[in-house]
Amino acid sequence: MCTGITVSRHAVPDEFIKQYNLEERFFQRSERAQKEILFMQRHRLPLLPVFYQGAVHVMRWGNRRRDIKVPLAWNCDMATLESGAWTQYAPEPIEILATFGFEKGVWYQVPEGIRGVVIHDQHNEPYVYLLLQPSSHYYQVMTGYDREPVFIGEQI
Repeated sequence: MCTGITVSRHAVPDEFIKQYNLEERFFQRSERAQKEILFMQRHRLPLLPVFYQGAVHVMRWGNRRRDIKVPLAWNCDMATLESGAWTQYAPEPIEILATFGFEKGVWYQVPEGIRGVVIHDQHNEPYVYLLLQPSSHYYQVMTGYDREPVFIGEQI
């Protein structure tokens, strides 16, 4: 699992910082560290920074509402996606920008980002889902979960 990420403040265009009021989510690990933006599932409006169709966007993270015709979930298991169970939603691959991931009080570095899918609802609004895979032994010991994000370029 992964319930939060941060991304460098410079990775998100200023227009999205203003549009989504992301100044409230600025995060700095130390005095010398660069500012990051915190994206958590528990935020009132859960969002994720993504690279989609050649540009950076900020999109909703998963769906909590039953009146929206996309899965009620935050994540999609890679095996579920490969089985075709989400074919009716026409999921498109997407790259989730991330510098660090967060789970159960543990921060871990994300070198190149996380794979995800975007699905559009009946009003053509996009929703992003993190892709999950069986976790490595290291990730499972670190977080206690047997599922981890599909990392781009490597497995933790």
